[in-house]
Amino acid sequence: MKARNVVAIAIAVYLLLVFFDRFVLVELLFERIATPFLLALAVALACIGAGSLALRGRRDLALNLVIGVPLFGTICFLVGLLKISSWSMVPLVGIFAGIGAVSAVRRWEFKPCTPAEFTAIALVFVAGFLAAQAPPSTLDELAYHLAVPWTWAKHGRVFELPLNSHSYFPMGVESADLPFLAILGTQGGIASHFLHLLGAIATSVLLFRLARRDGLLTAAVVTTPALAIAAGWSLVDWNLLGVSVALVIALEGDDTPAISAAIAAGLLTKYTFIPVALIAVLVTRRFRGLLPGLAAGSIFFIRNLILTANPLAPFFTALAPDVSHYRAGAFLSDYIFSGRFIDESLGASMLMGCTLAAGALSWILIAAGVLLFLLAPSARILVPFFAIPAARALQPGRVMRVLMAIAVVAQLFLIAFFTERSGVFGLLAGRVPDEQYLALARPSIATVAAVDAALPPNSRTLIVGLSETFWFRHDVRGGGNFDGPRVSHYLDAGSVEALHARLKKDGITHVAVIAAPPPTQESKKIEERETALSPDAQRTLAQTLDRYARSVTQHGNATLFALKP
Repeated sequence: MKARNVVAIAIAVYLLLVFFDRFVLVELLFERIATPFLLALAVALACIGAGSLALRGRRDLALNLVIGVPLFGTICFLVGLLKISSWSMVPLVGIFAGIGAVSAVRRWEFKPCTPAEFTAIALVFVAGFLAAQAPPSTLDELAYHLAVPWTWAKHGRVFELPLNSHSYFPMGVESADLPFLAILGTQGGIASHFLHLLGAIATSVLLFRLARRDGLLTAAVVTTPALAIAAGWSLVDWNLLGVSVALVIALEGDDTPAISAAIAAGLLTKYTFIPVALIAVLVTRRFRGLLPGLAAGSIFFIRNLILTANPLAPFFTALAPDVSHYRAGAFLSDYIFSGRFIDESLGASMLMGCTLAAGALSWILIAAGVLLFLLAPSARILVPFFAIPAARALQPGRVMRVLMAIAVVAQLFLIAFFTERSGVFGLLAGRVPDEQYLALARPSIATVAAVDAALPPNSRTLIVGLSETFWFRHDVRGGGNFDGPRVSHYLDAGSVEALHARLKKDGITHVAVIAAPPPTQESKKIEERETALSPDAQRTLAQTLDRYARSVTQHGNATLFALKP
C-alpha cells in the first residue's frame, strides 16, 4: 500500500508539472512573480527567525511571523543607518532566515473550522494574492509605506526626510522591505506585497486562536472590507491587528516573553498600538515583561527625539499632518459602507460580533473605538478596537450565526467586486502589461515616468504638487500625505536668495512642479494627494525659479526646472 501511494504521488506530480508547463498563463505568472515571491519567502523566514529569538526559541510559525516582521524590519533599519545595499541586506536575510527555518521545523497540528468557514477565509487571501501580484498602486504605498524605504535604498543609507511627515512614524514594518528594494529595485514592491500577505494569513491564525477556534467569528473579522481588500497591499493594518491580538493572547495567558515581544513589535509598527496596549495592560493588570518591551520598542521614538526633540513626531507640532476628520460628516452608515470609500468600509459582520462582546477589556476597547469614531478618522484606524472584541465575543446563537454568515457572504461579494474592478485579472491573464495596469490604476504614473526619464544621472529633484514618489528611479524629495503646509514652510524661506541657498545646501538640482488632475472629487482625498502650497510659498518658489532656472521643459502634467549650479 505504501509503494502504491508513492507511485500515485509521483504520477500526480508529473501530471501537475505537465499541466503547468502547457498552461501558458502559469508560465507568464511565474516569469512575473517568481523572483519577488521567493525573496518574500526568504524574508518571511528571516522575520520568523527574529520572532523566534524574541520569544526565546518558541516554534510558533504564525506568532513568530507576526512579531518578527517589525523586529526584523527594525534590525534592517539599524543596519541601514550605516549602509543599504545587497551586500548588507543579503547576509542579514540569510542569517535570520536560517534561524527561522530551524524554528519552523515542528510537527504540525491542524484544528480546522468548518469547510464553509475555511472557504470564506481562504477567499479573502485568494483576493489578496491577486492584489499582491500587481505592482504597487495605492496612494499610501506610493507616498510613504514604500516610498520612504525606497528613497533610503536609492541613497544607500537611512537618513532624515523632513518634507515627508509620515517618515517620522514607526517604520519597523516598512523597513522590512529594505532587502527587497536593495536587491530588486522597484520590483521589490511586489515582494513586499507577498510578505504582507503572509503576515495577514498569520494574523488570521492568531484571530482564530483568540476566537477560541470559532471559524465564523474569525471570518467575521477577516472579511471586513477595510482589512480584506488591503491583504495584498504594503500597508501596516494587518500587522497592527496581528501584534494587538498577540498582546491580548499573551496577557490573558500571563505569557511574559510574548508580552515583551508583542509590546516591542507593536511600538515598532504604528502609533495606534499605544492606546490598544494601554487598555489591554491596565485592564488585565499584568505588568511583567512590560519594561523590556518598552525598551526594545523605543527605537523610533528615540530617533524622533534626537531629530525633532519630539518622540511622537510629526504630531503635536505646527506642521503635523491634518489626518483627523478624514471622513468628516460621515455617519456610522458611511463607515459600514460607502461607494466613495469602498476600501475603507467596515462592513457588518465585525460590528455584529461586537454586540456579543464579553468582558471589561472588550467593552473598553469598543468605547475607545467609539470615541475615535467621533474624530472621523480613516476606518482602518478603528479596526483593532472592534476586531478584538468581535473575536473574543460570546458564542453566537443560531439566528445570530445565520445573520453573521449572510454578512460574511455579502462582504465577500464586495471584495470580489473591488478585486475585479482593480484590473488585476488583466495582469493575471497576460492581457495587460504592468505599465498599462499602472497607467489605469494611477493616472499620475504617466507624468512620473516622463519626468523620471528626463532626469540626468546623479540628479536630485524636488517634487512639488504630488506626494507619490515611489516610482521615481532617480533621487527625489517631496512631501507625503497632507504635507502641503510642511513643503510650504520649506519653500517659504523669506527671500529668493535664502530659498536658493537652501536648495543648494540640500543638493537639489531640479524642481518638478506637477499639476496632475486628481482622480477623485472628495475634498479630503484631494488634500491628501496634492501638495498644495501657501501663497507665500508659491510666490517665493516662482521668483526663485525665474531667477535661477537654467532650463525649463514640459513633461506631461509636469514642468521640470533645471537649476543653475
